[in-house]
Amino acid sequence: MPFTALGITPPLNRALTALGYVTPTPVQTAAIPVALRGRDIWAQAATGSGKTAAFALSILQHGAEKLRSTRRVTAALVLAPTRELAAQIADAFRLYGEQLASPPKVITAAGGVSINPQMMSLRGGADVVVATPGRLLDLIDQNALHLDAVETLVLDEADKLFALGFADELGRILALLPAKRQNLLFSATFPPEVTTLA
Repeated sequence: MPFTALGITPPLNRALTALGYVTPTPVQTAAIPVALRGRDIWAQAATGSGKTAAFALSILQHGAEKLRSTRRVTAALVLAPTRELAAQIADAFRLYGEQLASPPKVITAAGGVSINPQMMSLRGGADVVVATPGRLLDLIDQNALHLDAVETLVLDEADKLFALGFADELGRILALLPAKRQNLLFSATFPPEVTTLA
């Protein structure tokens, strides 16, 4: 089954072809059509299963279908447990979106490095923010980022978010998000705290 059969548009499909993607993985086949319909997803997906494309493609397609205003607002927020994973996800968004008429502005916000470049990169807004919870809250506290326009929240590797002690940060972030939004949760395992969150 080609990606177009899942509802993926030609520009995104061209980017996937250029990257060597031929057929969707099981998690992509299951998740992409549901995500494109704006539904919430709760998926068990291991590292390497193709879950990044499962959520990134639907987010990029929704963004491309909207007329961009003069001011960028953060329409999609992806939370990841580590700086390395956040960087990988952001790179994937950029690669998948290369063929779009208006490629998205994707910002990585993660700890372990100076906050100043991240604050500078958020000037003028961003379409997609991929962040670790602690650094995201730092940026919010600095008034560098607002979450009031977020339409899609992705929790990637949700079990690791809890294992690394981000429960309080997740609670604070969820309280700042609009009540009406799409939620995409991916986790390799479902311990009780992840099930409760979902």
